[in-house]
Amino acid sequence: MNRIARLVFRPALPVLFFLSLVGTTSVAQEPAHQPNQMNIWQARRAMTAALGVTDIRFSPDSFEYDSSFTSKGKTHSETTKIDLVTAPAVEANRNFVHAWSLKLTYDKGSLPKNKVTSNFLYRSWSDPPPSVCFLCDAPPTTCSADCVQKAQTFATAFNSLRAFAKDANAPLRTFTQRAAAWRALATKPPIPDEVRVQRMMAEDAFKANKPDEALHYYEAGVLLYPTWPEGNFNAALIAGDLGYYAAAIEHMQAYLELVPDAADAQAARDKILIWQTKAKEK
Repeated sequence: MNRIARLVFRPALPVLFFLSLVGTTSVAQEPAHQPNQMNIWQARRAMTAALGVTDIRFSPDSFEYDSSFTSKGKTHSETTKIDLVTAPAVEANRNFVHAWSLKLTYDKGSLPKNKVTSNFLYRSWSDPPPSVCFLCDAPPTTCSADCVQKAQTFATAFNSLRAFAKDANAPLRTFTQRAAAWRALATKPPIPDEVRVQRMMAEDAFKANKPDEALHYYEAGVLLYPTWPEGNFNAALIAGDLGYYAAAIEHMQAYLELVPDAADAQAARDKILIWQTKAKEK
């Protein structure tokens, strides 16, 4: 059995082939694979990169983070929480009357304002144009196209999180109950055909040395069928190797909840400890 087959069908941490990467892939540039939607983990990674906050605490219905700013010589800390159920959708728009113009359209009264979110939600360019872009600090005439893409990525991520928060029937939202019912089955059912397709696409991407794409397909399969141990396990390993530690931890914890007595359970727990340490060092 080749390496990719062992990765997919025989999850065993000590013998898995780990990707050799130089540095860490930028989450801000991670491909969405769909023009107007990201999966929940992609959206969380993109949101973390966009806001520049490493410790964002996500739940199915909201996210929050701590930030600090200095005013009149004093440092102030604040916690911002955004309720995704009540939050408005956002949209990145180019103003083609002035090629340098970019803004995010949203309902200002519905989202909290602080020093971090102001970069994307509360500041827009006006006439006359500023000397530098508020997204990348480069002259607007040289960065506008790139910054539109960044703003669109942010909008897609935010709206994907919002859509998930509003979907009470999403399989992932009832994972604990589903996992308990799955563990109780004497004979585990095969994965559905639509999940099998995602697995095959993940294998193909992995063999082509496209780890982000492989992760996307594994995560797509997990969203469709959360009680897929191998999908969660392999998503965890790839996410961890790419430096997406929060997702890696979440996927491996799901794997352990599904198969707590697996032969590699202790090795999986050790990987979680390693990822938690690396996440703190970022």
